[in-house]
Amino acid sequence: MRKWLCICSVLVLLTGCWDKVELNEISIVTGIAIEKGENAKFRVTVETINAPQLSADQPGSGTPVITFQEEGNSLAELSERMNVGVSRKLIFSHTRIIVIDELLAKDGVGDVLDFLERSGEFRNDFNILISRGTKASDIVKTTYPLELVPSIKLHKQIEVYLEEWGGDPYVRLTDFISSLTSKGRHPVTSAVSIKGNPEAGKNIEQNSKTELDSTVIISGLSVFKKDKLIGFLSREEARDYLWTQGLSKTSLTVPCYMEGSEDEKHFLDIRIIHSHSDVKTMEEETGVKIKVNISGEAKIQGTQCHQNLEKIQTYENHEDALNKYIEEKILATIKKMQDEYKTDIFGFGEVYYRTSPKKFKKVEDEWDEVFSEAEVEVTSDYRIKRSGIRNKSFLTDEPVSGQ
Repeated sequence: MRKWLCICSVLVLLTGCWDKVELNEISIVTGIAIEKGENAKFRVTVETINAPQLSADQPGSGTPVITFQEEGNSLAELSERMNVGVSRKLIFSHTRIIVIDELLAKDGVGDVLDFLERSGEFRNDFNILISRGTKASDIVKTTYPLELVPSIKLHKQIEVYLEEWGGDPYVRLTDFISSLTSKGRHPVTSAVSIKGNPEAGKNIEQNSKTELDSTVIISGLSVFKKDKLIGFLSREEARDYLWTQGLSKTSLTVPCYMEGSEDEKHFLDIRIIHSHSDVKTMEEETGVKIKVNISGEAKIQGTQCHQNLEKIQTYENHEDALNKYIEEKILATIKKMQDEYKTDIFGFGEVYYRTSPKKFKKVEDEWDEVFSEAEVEVTSDYRIKRSGIRNKSFLTDEPVSGQ
């Protein structure tokens, strides 16, 4: 009898629905844009899904998302005050991107990060982005025909971009804060811009065109010193940065190595299929020396070089050209950070701390100055393992007589 009484008591407890939330009572937030307000400290734009318009069975003809803006001095209060114009409770756990306006980022993003970390409403899987040359709110309003929700489109776009070409640092909230609090590294994150007319991108009519009036593009890397934006790196320079962090895969267009020739109009198409980076710091009489070693495997995807790939010497020549090209590019980007920004975004200071903690403690408050004066050596050692599905190119064949 006691056994059945216990079972019935458990069943009664399990059937409770005290915290239930009906789907038709909530709005899922997929994107947030944070800008400087005109009449207050912040202006926040939320992008919410208009679920009926995304139905596969009965798709609607209206807008797939709805955006709403509100200004205030507290992000926490703004997130809970959006119902002055939104009818349903906002759910932030499925947020895909948070775009911070360039002007706000230059003043500092510490208050934004503090709110995001404390909230408990957000997961750690969203992209933190900086709008470059355009308003952050325009980013979350720009429609796209293949992905009807702008924020989901951009989130997927960055994932594929990282996987195929390697131009995104894959920074999440915890990564940004970790770099922010580190003595030997400053934060970075991707920058995004709009190509075309931002106003045209807000209209779903552009989705019926083969050439879009407005498209959100990834425009490089945002560079921070502590919590303040200090500048940008190009897409190519963003990849140079990622090479020092352990870039996985990418594709390059490398000038041909042709002995005795100064022709710069022929190129070699290379695909990096595996990569590894190793960074070392050491103390020398002249100061700190930083050594960056990059290695891995590559394959040829195309060639304009017209050299015989049936010969080992050709592979060695192409490897020399590839490694020289990579070394020059990475070193140039590191030198730019030393001379122009005087900011260590690579984490060289963290490496120095791990290898020589006592020595680093002496210079941790002046590490950026030490980094800007450090000698840097970059060594690349990639091996070309394959040349596609053929060796000798038809372009090197002799033309048939009489044709």
